[in-house]
Amino acid sequence: MLDTFDDRPQLTASAQAQRARLTWTLWFLALLGLSGMIGLSMLRTGLPASPSAIGWLIYLLGAALIFKEPRYGVYLIMCFGLMGDNVLDPWFPFIKNFSSGESLLYLNDALIFSPLELYIVLTYVAWLGRMALRRKWAFYAGELTGTAVIFTGFVTFGLVYGLGTGGVLNIALWEARPIYYIIAMLVLVSNLFNKREHYSHLMWFIAFALFIEGLFGLRFYIVEIEMDLTRMQSITEHSAAMHMNTLFVLIAAVWLYKGCSPTKRLLLPLLAPPVLLTYVATQRRASFLTLGVAIALMAIILLKENRRAFWLIMPPAGVFALMYIAVFWNASGPLAMPVKAIKSVVAEDEADAADQASNEYRLIENLNSDYTIHQEPLTGVGFGKKFYLAYPMPDISFFEWWEYITHNSIIWFWMKTGTGGFLTMVFFVALAIITGVRAVWRLPGGDVSAIALTAVLYIIMHYIYAYVDMSWDNQSMIYIGTMMGIINSIEHVASHPVPLPRKRWPWQPDPQPAGGLVAIPKKWTFWTERD
Repeated sequence: MLDTFDDRPQLTASAQAQRARLTWTLWFLALLGLSGMIGLSMLRTGLPASPSAIGWLIYLLGAALIFKEPRYGVYLIMCFGLMGDNVLDPWFPFIKNFSSGESLLYLNDALIFSPLELYIVLTYVAWLGRMALRRKWAFYAGELTGTAVIFTGFVTFGLVYGLGTGGVLNIALWEARPIYYIIAMLVLVSNLFNKREHYSHLMWFIAFALFIEGLFGLRFYIVEIEMDLTRMQSITEHSAAMHMNTLFVLIAAVWLYKGCSPTKRLLLPLLAPPVLLTYVATQRRASFLTLGVAIALMAIILLKENRRAFWLIMPPAGVFALMYIAVFWNASGPLAMPVKAIKSVVAEDEADAADQASNEYRLIENLNSDYTIHQEPLTGVGFGKKFYLAYPMPDISFFEWWEYITHNSIIWFWMKTGTGGFLTMVFFVALAIITGVRAVWRLPGGDVSAIALTAVLYIIMHYIYAYVDMSWDNQSMIYIGTMMGIINSIEHVASHPVPLPRKRWPWQPDPQPAGGLVAIPKKWTFWTERD
């Protein structure tokens, strides 16, 4: 923690009043300007307001909220970032550039940056500007920030090296730009979240965004493809199912740690049905497998937290899972999707033709990736350059970037940034998981433990998924950066005492202090339940 304080005297009451009047004046002018822009748009397009005008109204109101409280920027980035999907709602503008013609926020072909990136910049401006006005500078680094800087340095090296050796600028930026979101979001979350409830608010925004995406998916499933999954390989983008996994994990973690209020614990599962239907319709084998890994890891946590519940829940669940696999082993249809995912891994010869073809393509692609790495092991080829084709590949030219981006995103990063980038990535991810597991161990239960567990499991699920599918996309990178920011700071925030709430009624019991961090014992005590 780095804190630098100005030693000049505190502002007088009149100076504080003057600053307050200036703040409210600026807010008034901002709202006046916003109203003028919306009114001008309505005059130009006619009444009622066009969808684009409504989109701009929402976006500009969000920008105003960021300047009111920079932390809101993180909430809005995650909410709008996860809500959209290029397949379900190609008009949704947040992760698309202002130059995208189909976007509601299209401005000009020359504006090759996105509303997401502008929100990130505005959040930093609001955060740093507020510290400058208060003449009080504070920066929390945590355990992950230093490694994140080195990791980002190798991304920059891959970008510069690729462009310097003949890489295509547009493709290089397309490949590398989302990866910078990791450190951007990690630093924001680590420094803007200073109360336990801030993490809870963030997770509700995420849950709401996934619920809205689930509703979009439900509409697409019923209206666009008429409930016939054979008409499309997947109804969402590649990584959407991985994001949905976190809603299921969060629901289980909240019940495991008795987080939220009882009402909210009952409300959260009500968000799941449309998300679950969309999740199945995505037909992503990797998402089913990674969710299974997360459930197995949560079972270990359940054994630690509540052994009685573990023995009541897990053996019957295991028997049911085996029966389910046996019944649907040779079946088809939505209910058999998870079993197909398992079959494609443990019994590839028995998988259907589509899954076998997909596996074979990935195998040839991995051989070419391996060949490329051996040609330039230290530096990689860099961003914006094609990987080498030593082995002929099936024609998938319908995918514009097939010669630049591979399904195995772990090896792809090595291929683009070299050995140093690969080793730093592995260390970065491992450090995040280790730090997160320690946080799960030490946190006192309730919301903070549930959120920390969800963050750790998402990182684990994402990088298992990254081994078999494309994962360095815009949405996943803001998600990874945010989850790493949670892991990086949640112990620091939880270490501070929480003020006791006031009793609303005299007959209420006296409030009890919130639990603090649990000391890590010198002797391993896994089998001891949390008090």
